[in-house]
Amino acid sequence: MTTEDREFLFDHAQQLSEILNEECVELLGMLEKIEDRVAISRRINKLEDDGDHVFHEFADRLHAVEPDPEKRITVFQMARHIEECVDMLDELSMTIVRYNTRTVNPGIKASVNAIAGCVKKEMHLLNLMRTYEPENKELFIRAINEFDAFKVDFYKMYDMLIFGLFSQAHDTVDIIRCKAIYDAVKDIFKAFEVSADDCYKYMMARNNDSDCFKADE
Repeated sequence: MTTEDREFLFDHAQQLSEILNEECVELLGMLEKIEDRVAISRRINKLEDDGDHVFHEFADRLHAVEPDPEKRITVFQMARHIEECVDMLDELSMTIVRYNTRTVNPGIKASVNAIAGCVKKEMHLLNLMRTYEPENKELFIRAINEFDAFKVDFYKMYDMLIFGLFSQAHDTVDIIRCKAIYDAVKDIFKAFEVSADDCYKYMMARNNDSDCFKADE
């Protein structure tokens, strides 16, 4: 691919990451004004639709410029995994609406704040990937580990939140509602873990002088 093609693909991958961040901003706003949850969920759904368009443009360009099937699939999957996170943020917002959530407990707030922090780190990693050189390997590994740390911390939080739901006096409907939300958040962190694996694979490929985004000489 040409340098122009490479920049186009990275631009679109970063657009997906920015859409993911915008969804987080909207979700945090939803928790502050839960009475507006339906309207805010519609805005998040519109962002998810925008993400679909960005991803389709990415895929169309990739198909046109990369003849090697293995490289094409590798690059496609990297963007696809970000787009899946965009879809899951939309699903989380719909879960909040679907279960008619009228109050926001500290566990829900902490969960969404954890997602927001992870998204910021994912955006940082994508910028590092765009300019990655093997001599910066340690910096890149540290950023990936920090990204992964959000998942580890949330899994610990998830266990405490679920334990609290079932060990304290709660309304049955509230238990069902909160567990659905916590499970949706856990799915998002599973998807982030896949993105972290993409970063490791990219780093190893570059260290072996095999860059799936490499521009033609």
